[in-house]
Amino acid sequence: MFFKLSRSSKVDHILLVSLSNIGDVVMTFPVVDALGAFFPRARLEVIVGPKAASFFCSNPHIDRTIPFDKHMSWRQALAWLAAMRRSRYDLVVDLRNSSLPFLLRARTVTRPAFSSAPMHMKDKHLTRLGLILEGLKPPYPRRALVLSQDDRKVVEGYLGGCKDYVAVAPGAADERKRWSEAGFARLIEYFHGRGKAVVLVGDGQDAATARRLMTGNPGGVLDLCGKTSLVELAGVLEGAALALTNDSGIMHLASYLDRPIVALFGPTDPFYYGPWSSACAVVRQGASMAQISPQDVIAATERFL
Repeated sequence: MFFKLSRSSKVDHILLVSLSNIGDVVMTFPVVDALGAFFPRARLEVIVGPKAASFFCSNPHIDRTIPFDKHMSWRQALAWLAAMRRSRYDLVVDLRNSSLPFLLRARTVTRPAFSSAPMHMKDKHLTRLGLILEGLKPPYPRRALVLSQDDRKVVEGYLGGCKDYVAVAPGAADERKRWSEAGFARLIEYFHGRGKAVVLVGDGQDAATARRLMTGNPGGVLDLCGKTSLVELAGVLEGAALALTNDSGIMHLASYLDRPIVALFGPTDPFYYGPWSSACAVVRQGASMAQISPQDVIAATERFL
């Protein structure tokens, strides 16, 4: 049945079917926040791709994190589905647009989304939730991402007292979305000239890029690529005066944390996938990242520094 739930509706057990890639998962965080605000006493479980599962594993607002293995055999998938059905969910919010909500026989499920209305992906997820929640008015207090005191101590240890810094994220999952190393090196020089320290952030695949950037800029650069967990990375971004990123999961994480962002775009459309913090700028000079010059990026950062 398709009807709207209110804050007073009896909802004790919720399943959120999230996505797989880190950036895509972060764009579903506002849905987690909304569900927590509407039903704070409900048990909330999240199905998520294995890359992003660590966002939720130690979150006190998430009762169970279920990594989704798309390589399961059909026998494993049937056993997994049977176990999930025994959980008897009151509400299933499916952001994958799959048949899972109906297979689980929940009392209330989200509708399949076939709307062609142009909107940012983060807003598309919230729009789908709004079809079943009465009076949805985001944003809501942050619940999808929680840094414990231990997490914050680890982040403080990484930063070593560094306070006034720019987080620079030179990586992206798609090579076509990466700006040149020479461009990032020039921006690091620019930030140093403005009295800012630079913290390089990213995963282990960005470590080689970070080492090369460190070679050209040995002073005032801290390399944390591949050294932090996803939650610790959020702690580093949370303290940054500015985040300079490609179109990447780090850009979306900085957006959720509402940090100032300068995002560099090429082949993807920032209307649908751009930064969404309250203070952000997009630099795009066509479909190729090679068309972006350091001066284009410097001009975009001036309003933030």
